Amino acid sequence: MYNLQQPPAQAGAPDISTAQLKEQIQQQVRQATADARAAGKEAAQAAREVQINGQPTPPGIPMIQMRGPFERDMPPRVKDVSIAFFVTLAVIIIGLPIVRAIARRVERGAPRPAQIPPQMQAQMEHLTQSIDAIAIEVERISEGQRFATKMLAEKKPEA
Repeated sequence: MYNLQQPPAQAGAPDISTAQLKEQIQQQVRQATADARAAGKEAAQAAREVQINGQPTPPGIPMIQMRGPFERDMPPRVKDVSIAFFVTLAVIIIGLPIVRAIARRVERGAPRPAQIPPQMQAQMEHLTQSIDAIAIEVERISEGQRFATKMLAEKKPEA
């Protein structure tokens, strides 16, 4: 793997400084990181190729395949049909009472105005007749006053 220890000093070799050792370690870390990224990319590419081509894995290489609960013994499209069925059922259970309430409200139409009691209606009619009578009397009084004013204006002053 990678040697991260300082090599023992040899008789003819100069000593390595800590800065040089640090630089070597950083270089080895960069190299290991690049190697790991390259291996990850290669693995992802291989996985994509297997999915696209549908090629079986070579013998002797273990492969783990995970299947969901709907993919075991069901033919294709059964999952979609079952989900659509349950969604439709939920919409019917929730939507039917709402539609019924709206239909009842539409059938009833606008709310009817409150009924006025017969006694109140009689009093209102009597009040209306009284106001009409007062209006007629005020009109008569104003006609009389106009007539009197006219007569006074036409009267010639006596000399």
